[in-house]
Amino acid sequence: HRGGMATLWHVSRVDPVAGDPPFLMKVPRVRGGEDPAAIVGFEVEQMIMPALAGAHVPRFVAKGDFTRVPYIVMEQIDGASLRERFDAAPLAIDEVARIGAKVATALHDLHRQHVVHLDVKPSNIVLRRRGDGGEGGEGGEGDAVLIDFGLSHHDLLPDLLEEEFDLPMGTSPYMSPEQVRFVRNDPRSDLFSTGVMLYHLATGARPFGMPSSVH
Repeated sequence: HRGGMATLWHVSRVDPVAGDPPFLMKVPRVRGGEDPAAIVGFEVEQMIMPALAGAHVPRFVAKGDFTRVPYIVMEQIDGASLRERFDAAPLAIDEVARIGAKVATALHDLHRQHVVHLDVKPSNIVLRRRGDGGEGGEGGEGDAVLIDFGLSHHDLLPDLLEEEFDLPMGTSPYMSPEQVRFVRNDPRSDLFSTGVMLYHLATGARPFGMPSSVH
């Protein structure tokens, strides 16, 4: 799959290991003309993913640096992104609450690992299929899994984005007020973004529309 910032490949080990899940390899698009922040963001993701563990993040497998071929190999999550649910919004309130609890549990686990995601949005949340390494759940769904850590902040690691840039970064409909002011270390930013998503799921509309600027 070729996206705006990276290409995803299905990959496997040359010598398979019993019990391995399917793997994805993420390769940034670096042939020229890319946003420098996207390149630094990929380096951020390479730095943060090996420090994460648990059912709410993809398992990290390997990485390659920019001296040869930059890439990240990770577990492929068997499930659909939360983006699909928004096509059916507004949803019943009990379903909104159930989804919200799954996302909140995933964020709580992430925050305990000293990471603020800073790009919580429907396409960056995958709901595992039941039995796919999680705890199971209603409606054939397991845990919520957070993906794409290119904008994230880790309290115990260098913040490359803060060092290199002085503009707010995020997805404008979901950005918290402190993100707009380039405050990157407050876990409540992720809770704000979650609230925006739940409002949309419950009402069928975003609370702040589709802003095209952070000003």
